[in-house]
Amino acid sequence: MRGREGAFGVLLIKMLPSSAASEQEELDLISQLPDSILHSILLLLPFKDSARTSILSSRWRHLWEEAPLRLDDYYLCHNEHLVSWIFYSHRGPIESLHLYYFTRDTVDRFVESAVQRGIRELKLVGFVRRPYQLPSSILTCKSLHQLSVVACQFPQAVLPSIFPNLKELRLSCVMLRNDQLQILLSSCGSLDTLQLKDCWNSSVSSVSSPRLRKFTWKSSTVDELIIEDMPNLESLMLDEYTTRDCKVKVLNAPKLQLLGFLCANFQTLQLGGTLLHQQPASIFQVNAMPCRMAMLSSVKVLAINMEQSFNKTLLDLLRCFPCLEKLFILKYGGSCYKTHVDKEIWNEHSSLSFLDHLKTVTVKGYYNSQSDLELLRYLVGHGKVLRKIILLYSKTFNDEKFVEAKKRQFSVEKRASSDLELCFFIDTKNNVHFSLWNELIWEM
Repeated sequence: MRGREGAFGVLLIKMLPSSAASEQEELDLISQLPDSILHSILLLLPFKDSARTSILSSRWRHLWEEAPLRLDDYYLCHNEHLVSWIFYSHRGPIESLHLYYFTRDTVDRFVESAVQRGIRELKLVGFVRRPYQLPSSILTCKSLHQLSVVACQFPQAVLPSIFPNLKELRLSCVMLRNDQLQILLSSCGSLDTLQLKDCWNSSVSSVSSPRLRKFTWKSSTVDELIIEDMPNLESLMLDEYTTRDCKVKVLNAPKLQLLGFLCANFQTLQLGGTLLHQQPASIFQVNAMPCRMAMLSSVKVLAINMEQSFNKTLLDLLRCFPCLEKLFILKYGGSCYKTHVDKEIWNEHSSLSFLDHLKTVTVKGYYNSQSDLELLRYLVGHGKVLRKIILLYSKTFNDEKFVEAKKRQFSVEKRASSDLELCFFIDTKNNVHFSLWNELIWEM
């Protein structure tokens, strides 16, 4: 394994006396490590690189076969013969298994064997038109920590206790009634993270869980989403159009810290005792019970989906989150150069309490319109602890002179924060995409 030591080999060589280090060309220091450490190293490598180590020397020939296996059918071009050969020739435990579009019989055999070998992560992608039922053996698997299912079905009869140690559950295109969902949540005693995408066949969905910390939800068919009782919920991730297309009510989530996306043209949004309601004529109303405002104060990270220009609704929304620290705005719908901008609405809200806490703002879909400029002036002039404003703009504005001009413009204007940094970046990703939340919100 000469010349392949990498960081591990270099570190060990530096620890040797000079006389021993002079013989490093004759030593294979990594191969002298215990099997347990080598297995950990192999687990960190991509699947193909891990398998290739078996040709390095006789010492490594069987290490890969005994190390925990991460097998992803996607990177093997869905070759069932090759996947089967690798799976059954490997003698060690199964760390993760991802299977796409296999037949029901093949999936049953793989899952049954993986359960016996202590699988920790499983992903199954079925056929949307012919979803197959989850193998019953996976429901009681004690080693399973992560499960991702696309276009599959749960067995008709659900056991009183399933997935005893499951931490993360991600379901997509899996039909669930409200009663089935509640049975699932009450049965999974260790569930921490739940992601549901297009999983309902009813008009109203209600979710409760005493343990859940992270909940991601997307549906194009539900009229009302109710978060009834989630005392430990910290993040609620909705797709970009949920609050526009349905009513959202979060009745009890006192630890909620991360919330979005909220559409500026929402129907009805209830957070604890605070009811946000918008009439068709864009008349924004807030009805709040002072004793229940604490839940809004817990939100530190907020994402808003803006259609067209920034307006009074945006500021009224921000007024409901007095302790906000990070703000992410997804803006789309054209440049809006001709949209009328009422500058007075910004002056009327110069003393909002969130300005005392806001540290980072990201605007995705910046068009340099008058509305955009007024928002920037407002934040620059009143953001007392603001550290960074990130503007992601279209390639049509990829002009160094444009960027430099804007930086100079706001560098000379009055700033409430002396440490403010203004950053311009070309937007290389699709503006309207559900994965935006996961990809960008934590980078702020």
